[in-house]
Amino acid sequence: MDGLSPLAAYLNDYWASVAAFAVFGLLHSIGAHEPFKNALGRITGAFFVDHFWRLVYCGLSFWALYTAIASLHWARNTAHDVWLFNYPDALWQAITVLHLGSIALLYVAFLQSDYLEFLGLKQAGRGIMALVGKPIKGPPKPLFGTDRLVVRGVYGWVRHPMLAAGLLFLLTSGPSRNNLVYAVMYAAYMFIGGYYEERRLLRVFGQDYVRYQARVGAYFPRLWPRPAG
Repeated sequence: MDGLSPLAAYLNDYWASVAAFAVFGLLHSIGAHEPFKNALGRITGAFFVDHFWRLVYCGLSFWALYTAIASLHWARNTAHDVWLFNYPDALWQAITVLHLGSIALLYVAFLQSDYLEFLGLKQAGRGIMALVGKPIKGPPKPLFGTDRLVVRGVYGWVRHPMLAAGLLFLLTSGPSRNNLVYAVMYAAYMFIGGYYEERRLLRVFGQDYVRYQARVGAYFPRLWPRPAG
């Protein structure tokens, strides 16, 4: 934009989506952690939190990302969907392979994480069965779909394959200004949110997770393990 520095021009174009993404990241992190769920349980009851909050949480998150933030980011900046440069054919083919690989990685990680539990559908099903007088008994699980640390499959490559796949997907989606700015916002949230998620996993799994951290990288495969602790 004429008369504005490059930074001021970016802020003028993207301040709304950056602010919305920052609010989303804050609320998304708060809503997944125990202090908020404990406070919500005091208002709605523990039954709602245990059985239906995860489904509501995922629904709100998907709406925020794919409706609210998307409309502020892409719909307000359609002129910036044009690619800033063109890749050579050989490089474009390699990037296409990486792009498809990011989708495959996300899909496999989603399945391995028990996607029905991840989305809150299993919890909601157990809640509905309890409401109709046919409760499904089972021990509570500290994480979605498991009561143990999963270190096999894609989780043997990286500790946070869904987040890593999302970043790879954005970085290989085409070099438009909209895509690149969104990738920067996503990366910032990935590293900040991942830091707090790591702290939670350390509380849940203790030294087992410390050894896992030493052996497997957070977002990129680790070629050489480092000493635990």
